[in-house]
Amino acid sequence: MDKILDPIMNKLLDRGFVEDGNAEIVRYGLELIIMKAIISAAMITAAVFTESIPEVLVFILIYAVLRGCCGGYHACSRIVCFILSMFLLSAVISAVKLIEGRAAFFTSIGFICMGAVLIISLAPVDTPNKPFDITERQVFRKRSLAISAASFLMWTVLALLKLYNLTLTLSSAVFITGLLLAAGRLTKRKGEAT
Repeated sequence: MDKILDPIMNKLLDRGFVEDGNAEIVRYGLELIIMKAIISAAMITAAVFTESIPEVLVFILIYAVLRGCCGGYHACSRIVCFILSMFLLSAVISAVKLIEGRAAFFTSIGFICMGAVLIISLAPVDTPNKPFDITERQVFRKRSLAISAASFLMWTVLALLKLYNLTLTLSSAVFITGLLLAAGRLTKRKGEAT
C-alpha cells in the first residue's frame, strides 16, 4: 500500500494541495479509499466468476451504506479486513446458491429480523480510531435507523416480486451488519476493561 500512497502523497505535498499538518489525515483517507476500491473490485470479480452479479451488487450496496453509518467491528489490519470481507461475501454467495425458493425467503425473514433487532439495539458503535461525540452519535443513530427502514422496504418489494435470492442477499447484509455491531460493542467493552 505504501508503494501506491507514497508517490501520490509526494505529488500532493509538492504541488501544495496538502499541507504538512494535514498530510497524515489525507494519507489515511486515501488509504481507506484505495482499500475500499480493492475490496469492491475483488467482490465484483467474484460476482462475475460465480454468476452472482445482481446478488453481489445488492449486498455491496446495502452492506456498504449500513456499515458506513452503523459502525461496529473493524479488522486490525488491511489484510485481515480484505480476508474478512471476502469471507463474508463468499458466505453470502454460498447461501444464495445453496438455499433457494421459499427456503431462501423464510431464511431471509429470520436474517432481516435478527439484523434489525441488533441495529436498533446497538447502532451506532464507534471505534478508537473513529470515536463519536454526542451530536455524531445522534446523527449516525438516525441514519442507521433510516437506512435500516429503507432496507426493509427494499426487502419487502423484492419479496413481493418473489426475488427470493435477492431478499436473502439483502437480509444477509443487514444481519452481518448487526453481528459486526455486536462484535464491535464486545471489543469496545473488552478494551475499556483493560
